[in-house]
Amino acid sequence: MIKKVLAGVGAAVLLAGVTACGTKDKPAETGDPKPSAAAETAKAKVSMKIMGSFASSNLSETDKLLVQSIEKATNTEIKFDIPPSTGYNERLQLSLTTGDFADVVWFPSPNDAAFLKAVKDGVILPIDDYLKSADNVKKYSYDVSWDALRVNGDGKIYGIPRTTVIRSDGYWLRKDWLDKLNIKIPDNNEITLDQMIDIMRKFSKEDPDGNGKQDTYGFGTAAGADKSMKPIFQNELGLYGWQESGGGEYKYMNPQYDVNSDQYTKALELTAKLFKEGLIDPDSPSIDGTKTLERFQSGKTGAIDGFAGHYETFLTAGKKINPNFELAYVFVKNEQGEMKGLGQGTGLWGFWAVTRNAKDPQKVVDVFDYMLSDKGWDSIYTGVEGQDYKVENNKRTYVEPPKETFVRKNMVRRANDYMFFINPAMSEEMKQKLVPNIEKAVKRIVMSKDRDFTPAIAKTPPYLDFNKKFSEVTTKIIIGDAEPSEYKKVLQDWNTKFGKTYLKEMNDYIAQMESKK
Repeated sequence: MIKKVLAGVGAAVLLAGVTACGTKDKPAETGDPKPSAAAETAKAKVSMKIMGSFASSNLSETDKLLVQSIEKATNTEIKFDIPPSTGYNERLQLSLTTGDFADVVWFPSPNDAAFLKAVKDGVILPIDDYLKSADNVKKYSYDVSWDALRVNGDGKIYGIPRTTVIRSDGYWLRKDWLDKLNIKIPDNNEITLDQMIDIMRKFSKEDPDGNGKQDTYGFGTAAGADKSMKPIFQNELGLYGWQESGGGEYKYMNPQYDVNSDQYTKALELTAKLFKEGLIDPDSPSIDGTKTLERFQSGKTGAIDGFAGHYETFLTAGKKINPNFELAYVFVKNEQGEMKGLGQGTGLWGFWAVTRNAKDPQKVVDVFDYMLSDKGWDSIYTGVEGQDYKVENNKRTYVEPPKETFVRKNMVRRANDYMFFINPAMSEEMKQKLVPNIEKAVKRIVMSKDRDFTPAIAKTPPYLDFNKKFSEVTTKIIIGDAEPSEYKKVLQDWNTKFGKTYLKEMNDYIAQMESKK
């Protein structure tokens, strides 16, 4: 079994690295080229092409310098194929069809249809043998990520994780509104659900912006990708995805699919109540996440959910609109007073697949392993000396604002290393404000046991067509066009037509994965 991640290891390395990395007497790092650099250089360089989706098709100067350092350390020549982000999927599909695909290809999800077909066709190689010496890749990837990449029924792994830190975020509040209404937040930034709703009510009813009008809303949310509304405060109401049921026909159950539970219905009922009272932005059903953030920053709403690491970005944008804009961040306890939240996904922000066109698959894995080594990671996180920072008296001074980078910080990440999201140039005072919230978001997670698995029946046209009913009924309930009981009617219909097969497939998969622990 892949070695488990040690929580906080990466953060400790980075905190030490900000002040101590790069000194002349520093011992050799794990991940330095093996065998010796001289012996490696004597060999012919291995060339490889990496196809990925990035914000720009051109490498920035800091990106180019980083790639050069990786090439030197691994005795490789690396070229990038970066299609326009809006056309990435089309270019990827074309390359797989024609056979003109890169040595390494980025895929957005293990459930991606093009990826699964490429695995079946033998285009994508299993990498288990090449991972044996990849200590850093194993150390800094989540076990659940490896489970998600075992997609071919043979137990083998078909990708290198592009890891994202699994976390469960809290809520941004307008601190200037809190101050105006004389609302105090505890020093630990933890409040109850009743307190959160009371804040929403005051934000909606007590003129927090002082314009003499009742034109603000306590909470902003948005429709999902399927254009439907979902209940808010799911963490606080104990909705943690697939967990052991504690009894009943199925060992594992998600309250959303449990005909014998009212837990999900109650969440819908609460959201509908808050919407009817005017505490939730009435535009929420028709806007996306970007617009939700804009309405928060412009003063239409007083609270949104979001990542604590975005403090500087959100604050700067808000102050451009209103110089008095200030932010606070809170976590809301569940009904038992616990600080728990569903960890989203499988720790994958996409992944890198090694194709049969790779001249040396082991070298490909070695390159990613080097990037996650202490030496490689220092360059990924902090940049390149002379470009992103300079060293004087063994102390780094970082360029402000940071240099533009598209590739450097989007190739790899270390599991549980939440310091990645903190600008290394940030003041210690600001770090003390942000780090505890990010750390709490990482430590409080409860992982759903489904590992993003999709049962086969859920991919069939009849199921996909029926699934729209869930989207329709949840939205109708929230906006007041249907009673909460209507959800149970749709669920009963689903259970009769698809549920038994879906629940059996999901339970069989979870049982198989859990048995490997």
